[in-house]
Amino acid sequence: MSSFISPIAKPFSRELLDDLLALVSGNARARWPQVTYLLNSDVAWRLPGSAPEQNIRLWYDDLGVAAYAWFESNGPVAFDIRIDLGFDSSVCTELVYWLEERRRQFPPMFPWLLSLTSMQDWQDALSNDLPAKSDTTRLLQVSALDGDKERCEFLQASGFEPTQHFAFSLTRSLDDLIPEAPLPAGYTIRPVEEADFEQRVDTHRDAWFKSTFTLEQYQSIRATPIFESSLDLVAESPTGEFGSYCIGWIDRELGIGSFEPVGTRPSHRRLGLGQSVNCEGLRRMKTMNMHSAKIGTAGFNDRAFGLYTSCGFKVIDKDRTWVKALKDV
Repeated sequence: MSSFISPIAKPFSRELLDDLLALVSGNARARWPQVTYLLNSDVAWRLPGSAPEQNIRLWYDDLGVAAYAWFESNGPVAFDIRIDLGFDSSVCTELVYWLEERRRQFPPMFPWLLSLTSMQDWQDALSNDLPAKSDTTRLLQVSALDGDKERCEFLQASGFEPTQHFAFSLTRSLDDLIPEAPLPAGYTIRPVEEADFEQRVDTHRDAWFKSTFTLEQYQSIRATPIFESSLDLVAESPTGEFGSYCIGWIDRELGIGSFEPVGTRPSHRRLGLGQSVNCEGLRRMKTMNMHSAKIGTAGFNDRAFGLYTSCGFKVIDKDRTWVKALKDV
């Protein structure tokens, strides 16, 4: 179905958050049990610190919000169109044009993510400051699920090429058995309380090499209307130190839970804590009447992939990065 009027583009503002969430949720509902691009949980997690007013744009037609694009200067852009629209819609042309113009506002950057094959590569790249390294070619990176043939064909016709870089999209039914995942002696799992906020932020920063996560970002995430405090979980040691954590999210209309983010401090790894907090999150989602759960991770993150499959998740698709070399205009 095509639009009846030319699409109108609007830069993101907090007043438009409900529109963005409605499009994300509506597309997810229409596609399930196949996976979608962003869930509402991804929006809530990504917003703080992402300069959304500059980097998110929404397009509207006569039926309402028609598309969104979430720009990144040196990483895969997330975008989607309303499920009833085809890629022959003018909104798709305008969306790609805006992304190209936005990318031209930044200098050529080394596409550091595209060549990573392991988490050690990732740490080495950050240690060597590769994300800030300049390059000779200005690349625009976007993502597309391998199973989304129409989108892949549109990207190819628009001058993009697929790369070897991808993220796994995994799902599981909550009707299936959830592993017990016993904790080491003395450890407990519980939701985060206000007195824990600083340690909770420290745990995230320890879990993710060179993380710049802040208390302000964490508080902003907790202030999101869809945040569920009972799904912000930590595994606590007998001495009161947090070893692992996860934030679970639910979409009550979809009946789908998701996790973003998940992490374990290096000093607490190989104790099964990541599996324990994830499985506890799954059990809580089930009591909230969710029927399924979704999670994702980079294709080179073998440790996370092993963790999630141990929790019963199975790969349903790969969200691949496509690139286009832009010419100066």
